[in-house]
Amino acid sequence: MKTRAGRIAPLAAALTALVVVAWLTQSAAAVDFYFTASLSTGRAFHTATLLPNGKVLAAGGFNDGGYLSSAELYDPATGTWTTTGTMITARKYHTGTLLPNGKVLLAGGESSISPFRLASAELYDPATGTWAAASAMAAARDFHTATLLPNGKILVAGGRSTFASAPLSSAELYDPVAGTWTTTGSLVAARYSHTASLLTNGMVLLAGGADSSGALASAELYNPATGKFVATGTLITARDYHSATLLPNGKLLAAGGFGKGGAALSSAELYDPLTGKWATTGGMAQGRAWHSATLLANGQVLTVEGTPDGVNPLYSAELYDPGSGTWTTLSNLLTVARYAHTGTLLPDGKLLVAGGYSFGAYLSNAMVCDPANGTWTATGGMALARQSHTASLMPNGKVLVAGGWNADNTALLAGAELYDPAAGTWATTGSLRTARASHTATLLPNGEVLVAGGDATGVSSEYYDPAAGTWTATGALTTARKGGHTATLLPTGKVLVAGGSPGSGVLSSAELYSRVTGTWTPTGPLNTARQYHTATLLPNGKVLVTGGEDDGATALSDAELYDPAIETWTATGAMTIAREWHAAILLPTGQVLAAGGDGSAELYDPAAGEWTATGWMTTPRNHQAAMLLSNGKVLVAGGWDGSSVLSGAELFDPSTNGWAGTAMMTTSRENHTATLLPNGKVLVAGGTADGVNAVASAELYDIGLGFSAAWQPQIATSTSPLGLGNGLTLIGSRFRGVSEGSSGNSQDSPGDYPLVQLRSLESAQTTYLMPASGANWSTNSFTSAPVFGFPPGWALATVFVNGIRSTGNILNVSVPVPEAVGLTGARVLADGSFQFAFTNSIGAIFGVLATTNPGLPMSNWTLLGGAIEVTPGQFQFTDTQAGGSLTRFYRMRSP
Repeated sequence: MKTRAGRIAPLAAALTALVVVAWLTQSAAAVDFYFTASLSTGRAFHTATLLPNGKVLAAGGFNDGGYLSSAELYDPATGTWTTTGTMITARKYHTGTLLPNGKVLLAGGESSISPFRLASAELYDPATGTWAAASAMAAARDFHTATLLPNGKILVAGGRSTFASAPLSSAELYDPVAGTWTTTGSLVAARYSHTASLLTNGMVLLAGGADSSGALASAELYNPATGKFVATGTLITARDYHSATLLPNGKLLAAGGFGKGGAALSSAELYDPLTGKWATTGGMAQGRAWHSATLLANGQVLTVEGTPDGVNPLYSAELYDPGSGTWTTLSNLLTVARYAHTGTLLPDGKLLVAGGYSFGAYLSNAMVCDPANGTWTATGGMALARQSHTASLMPNGKVLVAGGWNADNTALLAGAELYDPAAGTWATTGSLRTARASHTATLLPNGEVLVAGGDATGVSSEYYDPAAGTWTATGALTTARKGGHTATLLPTGKVLVAGGSPGSGVLSSAELYSRVTGTWTPTGPLNTARQYHTATLLPNGKVLVTGGEDDGATALSDAELYDPAIETWTATGAMTIAREWHAAILLPTGQVLAAGGDGSAELYDPAAGEWTATGWMTTPRNHQAAMLLSNGKVLVAGGWDGSSVLSGAELFDPSTNGWAGTAMMTTSRENHTATLLPNGKVLVAGGTADGVNAVASAELYDIGLGFSAAWQPQIATSTSPLGLGNGLTLIGSRFRGVSEGSSGNSQDSPGDYPLVQLRSLESAQTTYLMPASGANWSTNSFTSAPVFGFPPGWALATVFVNGIRSTGNILNVSVPVPEAVGLTGARVLADGSFQFAFTNSIGAIFGVLATTNPGLPMSNWTLLGGAIEVTPGQFQFTDTQAGGSLTRFYRMRSP
């Protein structure tokens, strides 16, 4: 993890008299609902499908304008909807199913054109945002179900036919590989508006529904091995338009729906696959049908709204606890009533509720339910009390803590130790060759950790070898930096150190470290001398430096960008507020959150080069620790509010641009470190609790989804090193989760398939990986499409299923080695500019130099700028200064 330098000198003794003030927050509700952006089109009776990239596809449905062919995407990272390709056929009452190849199959439904029921199907490709016709089903149908089987095929069963809306007993299978449908065994009983649930034994349970006589109590099982349906235990209560949710214990919860007489039911019952029988369980407080029901990560089932009579919508939601068999009403959390909506469990464990019908209106409204309830727990204490130290997550999953100020803030430390998340304990390792604090630590692509500056002279650097557990001196910095500087791992594998202080004054200089040569070389200087600033590697490969303090101890608002291709800095938009000792976190959107220095926060948009103020923090603070969590939120913990050291922590949610308090740390602290562990928890270690004296204690922050370790997907092996342009293969178990986890009606998206996230340990850049074309994920394997546009170095691969994350697997993304340039084209543009293109290693960085006299030494050539990688391995450069000049010669330089 990239670490910002801490204080240069011990704190003033006057701080010892300060009194620590407790940070207060209300207790978080077990479940919290909040509004998110509205759909661009109001819709009900649509489908919502969770895609491999973490977005949700809402497709089709119905509103006042009739049947819909429009589709749109919800991005949990931004909390926004964007339109995507238009469907081939407008439809409602259809099914939407994610295929193992990453595409979405829409099948059947109802249209406005006679004979109304549809046999057609179409495929959505998330890579292109377009729809393509798929082969048609053998039978037209709506109100059917679609179930993804363990073998990757889709079982479509029952529904209503085109003839007098008669219930169907037919079923058919879609093969994504062949792109064809084949009929399979017939249902025991014709039915529609039933549920279909994939059981842990691989069979599919069809329950309830309706035929021409009304609601059904019958149930049956489909066996993929034989292709036949057989009857199983009868429901205690006949029901249709109900929900069916498989619990982690293997039993199935059927809840609500319309009964035989047409009234909505409040009853619920459990199916036991071992006995094939149903048993009553606690009933809901409110009868409801057309509701959504979702298995949350903690094993509870959340039913949201619905209708008691087929006309009026409900405001309430209820939470079922399998342990007690009881329901808890959550009516006070909802302000919009609805039914015929969708409920989609997101990768981070949140629930997206979208659209629906309410009092004569088709809703565009969407809400998010967040069940997370963060907690802190103490873990083993370090051997040494320390502050202004560094903490680095190692490739073996342990955390290396090095240096810092000692217990009473009077001496630099050389001691280092390792935290083992599995044991929750610390063990000493080799000591630094030079005691230091307020230094930087960078995890190098070869697995070593480079520390720089922060010692008595400010010029020494050394690296830690995790295999030997020892430190080795390496080249001296060209400029003394005793603290306040930053270190950033570049895509080239070099380390950029910028700014800081030699002890008195503030630096504008910057330099690069090469592990290949073990030396530091100067690079372009900052435009503004600064210390206590931040440095963030952007997805475009540039480094954003923000704020800090100048030589007059004045906080700065300006920001600048370092371009590794040309080794120069250029100004970019200034922050709205001057700040120092703040935090800067790269978000999954590519934006950068700057927070602290006071109580404000703002977002940087690299595309526009501008900052926008966002919600105010609950508490002003600096010297805090900040970390991007696995659910996309940013945790900010502790720090200094100007009068006391804080124990309070808060969360920034990029989807709402708002802050909310979370549980307080067990210890007040500043100048501490925060490290995201492979298990998703955050390790906070050391710091000072009173402004002077360091502590040895450490604690862990847990997002608080409450899932069992037995339900987690497990990664056994991963591709490492992963060369850019190649796919990532993960082998493990439980990649299909513990349950489909949805209402069982194929309108809501199931959550029983793997979403794979890749996160850089140094920059925190994150991305979800699409499945490889033609490759199918399974319960124990996943292969991604080629990976590119990702920073080289160490990364954390994590599988998310059922809103539950695996323990991450640490792998190496190899540094691209430039090849001989292969020129692929050159042309003069209409404005006189000269443009050329070439091929090279994916992810390589090139600066372009030019001259009119090729006989001149390279030092006399003009550096024009950096080439752009327009597609993987394809580069392009445009010389806007070429028009009207003499013949120009070009060279490409790889930093």
